[in-house]
Amino acid sequence: MKTKKFSSKEKLKQWAKTTAGVVLTSITLINSVQSIEFNFPTTKALSTVMENAPTTFPEGEYKVSFSNSDDIELDDLDYSKMAMVMSIEAKLANRDILIGGLQPLMRELNEFTYCCTIDRTNPVYYIASIWVVEPTEPEEVKSLESVLEQYSVFYAFNDGSGFVTLNNARMGKGISQLVEI
Repeated sequence: MKTKKFSSKEKLKQWAKTTAGVVLTSITLINSVQSIEFNFPTTKALSTVMENAPTTFPEGEYKVSFSNSDDIELDDLDYSKMAMVMSIEAKLANRDILIGGLQPLMRELNEFTYCCTIDRTNPVYYIASIWVVEPTEPEEVKSLESVLEQYSVFYAFNDGSGFVTLNNARMGKGISQLVEI
């Protein structure tokens, strides 16, 4: 496993655009009071999200751990066909209950290729920005849409416009999910 440090998010973005054939194992924002968890399978996914959702990545110094990959087919995926997903998890005051569908959503997304950023800075609630590569099979697309409707707070499939609009955005039922801890 190799590690590399970047003094800014711009340098990380430049590296991600020019690097291929590696599997990212962790991305850490260092020297920050924020606690953010990043999960990206490839540098191409990372650079795509950094281009399309720059606010997901705060300014600061980043440390990346990666290893070489023999499985390059992940880079062959069309990351322009990604669904944008938002989810939350919040602990109810004085109760051992979480609201929000973040935990079940992450379990259900194991069947799909995705990358995510989870902000764990606040101990009371977590916010997740997730990008899911849209499957090519119609049955898998319906399955993904069902998962997103059930567990996310908000989701949008790419309709080619490059924007989240009333045509492609939907509210999920994730806020109504209750999980006992």
